[in-house]
Amino acid sequence: MDKQKILIVDDSEMNRALLIDILEEHYDVVEAENGVEAISLLSKQRADFSLLLLDIMMPEMDGFEVLAYINKYHWNDTFAVIMISADDTPANIKRAYDLGAFDYISRPFDSTIVQRRISNTMFLYARQQRLEKIIAEQFHEQEKNSKLMISILSHIVEFRNGESGLHILHVNTITKYLLEQLVQLTDQYPLSKADISLISTASALHDIGKISISDAILNKPSRLTAEEFEVIKTHSVIGANMLLDLPIEQRENPLIKVASEICRWHHERYDGNGYPDGLKGEEIPIAAQVVALADVYDALTSERCYKKAYSHEEALKMILEGQCGAFNPSLLLCLQEIADTLEDELMAASQEQEAKNIQDIRNKIDYDRLFSCKKYTALSRKQQQLHLLYIDSLTSIYNRRYYDEHFQGTDDIQAMAVIDVDDFKYINDNYGHDVGDIILQSIAQTVLSCVRKTDVVIRYGGDEFVIIFFCIPQEIFEKKLERIRHSVDSLIIDGHPELHMSVSIGGAYGSGTAEKLFKVADTMMYQSKKAKNQVTISFLDEMVGSADSI
Repeated sequence: MDKQKILIVDDSEMNRALLIDILEEHYDVVEAENGVEAISLLSKQRADFSLLLLDIMMPEMDGFEVLAYINKYHWNDTFAVIMISADDTPANIKRAYDLGAFDYISRPFDSTIVQRRISNTMFLYARQQRLEKIIAEQFHEQEKNSKLMISILSHIVEFRNGESGLHILHVNTITKYLLEQLVQLTDQYPLSKADISLISTASALHDIGKISISDAILNKPSRLTAEEFEVIKTHSVIGANMLLDLPIEQRENPLIKVASEICRWHHERYDGNGYPDGLKGEEIPIAAQVVALADVYDALTSERCYKKAYSHEEALKMILEGQCGAFNPSLLLCLQEIADTLEDELMAASQEQEAKNIQDIRNKIDYDRLFSCKKYTALSRKQQQLHLLYIDSLTSIYNRRYYDEHFQGTDDIQAMAVIDVDDFKYINDNYGHDVGDIILQSIAQTVLSCVRKTDVVIRYGGDEFVIIFFCIPQEIFEKKLERIRHSVDSLIIDGHPELHMSVSIGGAYGSGTAEKLFKVADTMMYQSKKAKNQVTISFLDEMVGSADSI
């Protein structure tokens, strides 16, 4: 059985020698003379270590700085840290624990105590990790079930209300983007990623109270009377009360608490002229403020039984001019900042159904659904074979074989992009192929997050990716490629914050064969690589026949 590996970080050769003498019989021991050397070692092989023995007083980078770095990038998710020092003042010990140390051993060393403390730490740490994993899995399952139930309930409301089936999705998306922008804009609302996820999920229930409103009023195709509008207004209080009437153990759930706030107050306005309670300014919970703005924007840009849809520009103008009531000025700034992203994402969602029709016509297997990780274990032998054939094992996206067998010779593609990672050879040569693999995985997932579900992302070979687009407007295509470039440019690789990622992207827009579009996009990509971190697009309709000659 392989020995567990321990990294000793101490600038004193004598101290390292003493620890090695105590530990080497039972453990594999690796040495680092200072904090900088330790960080370098851990960045490449931290998964190999079970424990880090870390001195405090060291040149270049002391133990507290190393511990802060480890904590910042969550490296201590895989190994425990014990601080070692002759200075056992309460302030030092407290600081070590605050920064994530598991234990603190004072010098001079007693071999029996050191061995026992280390073995206990490893045992307890491993047990803690197992418990945390179990809890995380349970939480994930609970969260999945909560989201499923919320989705079911919200869709019931939508279908009764005659609204777009995308309304809940849109409000969720807008809420998420607004909150992410808000925490960047100001420190006034200290929201974590978990808070943002919670509020976005809870937003799905904002109109749950409409279940109680009669169809005659809810789906009336003409203007409501004053009396009918008063009935409609009751949905906010009814929705909140429905949630607050749940058993106490469910009422105390954070999701229910936030959802009830959103239900009751998503029609309040910043100047106090909303309903049902006439709350003003920061009296309105920030969750309700954000969902209120998201709801109004989507209501304006969506067709309803009683109105046509306004354009993105018209909706923004109406909101910013106060035609839909007063909103938090900070949120209005956020809306302006994310306006292009919103238009892009929400338009893409609206086009999904049309794009699905293309897939039906092509009579292809729904590989995205087929290859869901959660469903993979239940796949038939034939389906598993298809997965092995068509899915890239490193990045979990489609592979070159899938491209060759399903798109060669097709002529119904709207656009194509070819992406190449800048300076990838340098990264492999200087950081190793393991880091290179992580980068390829990160970029693949980043690209997936920037495109629609109906777009096809392929690892064409090495560090080169291809995206195939169906039924996409020109301006959206351009924005998609720029968004990919910017998102990769902003990537931070875990353990290597010093690494800067970028891609060169070539695009070809205009209906044609896959072969034709690929040649044009590939040529554009090589133009982008001259300057790196660029997007270059060729519009085939403007090329006056030159595309055929490329």
